[in-house]
Amino acid sequence: MTPLTFHAPANDQPGAQANFCPNCGQPVAPTDTFCPNCGYDLKAAAQAAGQVQPTQTQPTNASAPATRRPRQPWSKKKKRLWWGIGGLAVVLVAFFVWGSSHYSRAATLDRTISDIKSGQHLTADFTSASTDLTLNKQKLLPVNRYYSDHARDLSKLKADLASSGRSSDGNFVYEQTGRHFLFFPKYQISVSPVYPTVTTNHTGNVISLDNHKIATATTDSYTKKLSALVPGEYHLQSKGRIGGHNLTNSGDYHITSSKTYDLQLTTITVDLDTVPGSAVYLNGKKLGTADSSGTYRLKNEPWSSDMAVYAAYTSDIGKATTATTKLKKSDDGSYVDLDYKDMMAESDADELISNLFEAADGLARFGGIDDATDDDGDPMSDFFVNGASNAYYVDLKKMAKGYNDNDDLDSIGMDTDVTAVKPGPNGTSIVTFTVEYTFGLTNYDYDHVQDFQYTATVQPAGNDNSSQSYEIVKYGHAVKTDDRHEDED
Repeated sequence: MTPLTFHAPANDQPGAQANFCPNCGQPVAPTDTFCPNCGYDLKAAAQAAGQVQPTQTQPTNASAPATRRPRQPWSKKKKRLWWGIGGLAVVLVAFFVWGSSHYSRAATLDRTISDIKSGQHLTADFTSASTDLTLNKQKLLPVNRYYSDHARDLSKLKADLASSGRSSDGNFVYEQTGRHFLFFPKYQISVSPVYPTVTTNHTGNVISLDNHKIATATTDSYTKKLSALVPGEYHLQSKGRIGGHNLTNSGDYHITSSKTYDLQLTTITVDLDTVPGSAVYLNGKKLGTADSSGTYRLKNEPWSSDMAVYAAYTSDIGKATTATTKLKKSDDGSYVDLDYKDMMAESDADELISNLFEAADGLARFGGIDDATDDDGDPMSDFFVNGASNAYYVDLKKMAKGYNDNDDLDSIGMDTDVTAVKPGPNGTSIVTFTVEYTFGLTNYDYDHVQDFQYTATVQPAGNDNSSQSYEIVKYGHAVKTDDRHEDED
């Protein structure tokens, strides 16, 4: 049978619908359950088509503005994250700025020099340049021991390390040895060890280093080479019994090279000649005081190659010190002079004072002159520092003219005597002298005699065109020592 063909109504007919079978394309009625042409299940196809919505394209209005999706606010977690990142960045920048300054070459050297002086953190400041020297706090103490008492040498060490990176003796090298926190340079002082040798002269002598026994002599010419040491100050000692006497040879040594130190046990007797009343020192330790003749006897003192003596004199105006003199073995049984630099001889002092009062005596006799002179024609003002402007010259001139103006005096005489010359500070001399004033009295048959004692501070003449080799800085108040009448001759 030939299937019937149905034609769909035109689209422009009222109520018309253009429905077609999705399988064969033939028109179907809206009420058909199956396609009358091919039998296709239209209801199932309609249900399936209803689940998938066709995509509709909305017309675009070109003139309408685009609508932006509103921005969502940050969560607290996100805010904390970004604040943390920002804070970390600030901390890192500050850390790098601080580290670049703190670990710089100059700043590290400043801290290291401070540590050397205080004895703190030395193991962090130093490293060893040799495999046979392992550093620890105890081994580095000799560095602190020396430089804490020698500020000038510590300043020189700092200057040498800052400029060339090496100490003048080559024992210390300032260099970069690593890094701090991977970013900043690490600077340390690299130490080259020294290997000193000690000798002693008697079997059984006990040798000590910093009060720790290191050897006992097995022969009368014993030598021992010490293990690696950090350059610095050490206390070496040899102790034994010789001729029934317990002897010790000890001293502090600044060991900076691999040289030999003699710790023989021998004695020395020396007469040290200096100014009476001076304190006498051996290796910085006071031994005693020079007697009235200026002698101090150093008797049976254990001799060492490092023995050094000096004298010091203390007065009301300060302290004077002689140069340090090293004692030699050959000085045993002899005299050693401990002289004060620039201290004037008593003969020079006597000449100075005598000529000064000779000029003053002339001014007292002939008051009309402005500035009297001594027999050599030297004006009185030349005897004083700063000449006529010196206050003590003015006083002496005033006194002499006062005697000349006194109508009760027929005559005046001034005789001087230097009784002592002592050393003063800074190259000065302390001159003690007496002046005997003899006053011839009008209408009396005797002379009035008075003795006064003075103490003057004298120094070598400066470049002020003075005619004198020495000049008076000042002198103290006169002290009357005698007052008497003497019959006229």
